[in-house]
Parts: sequence; C-alpha cells; structure tokens
Amino acid sequence: MDKEQTKFFKKCGALIRRLRLLKNLTLEDMQDYGFSAQHFQKVESGQKAINFYTVFRIAKAFGLNLSKLVLKLEKEL
Repeated sequence: MDKEQTKFFKKCGALIRRLRLLKNLTLEDMQDYGFSAQHFQKVESGQKAINFYTVFRIAKAFGLNLSKLVLKLEKEL
C-alpha cells in the first residue's frame, strides 16, 4: 500500500474498531459474522485493505445500514 492508502485504511479501521466496541463486540464475536479474530484485528489496525463486500459484512455485523456505515467512513476522511 502507498501512504495515501495506508492513511485511508488506518482511519477506516479506527472507526470500525470504535463501532465494534460501541456494540460491545469482541474480536472473537466477529467470528459469528465470518471473520477470524486475527483478520478483523488487521482490518482495525489498517494493515488489511478491505473491499466493498467486507464493508457490507461489517455493516451487517454491526446492525447498520450499509449507507450509514459508508457515510460514517466518509466523515472520518
């Protein structure tokens, strides 16, 4: 990843982590939604690039409308 992508995914990951914690979900809880704890930890730290389908799955796990999650991500940037 280049610097701009790294910055983008770190900001996305930080928001995803805050939302997970607000929902009182652990990394292990994310396994119920098809994520390994290790994979989700990399997403939250910005070490793992995520695609649109992953964002969709995260929104579903958090009980959010996809557009609401995307708007939250957009505000972070």
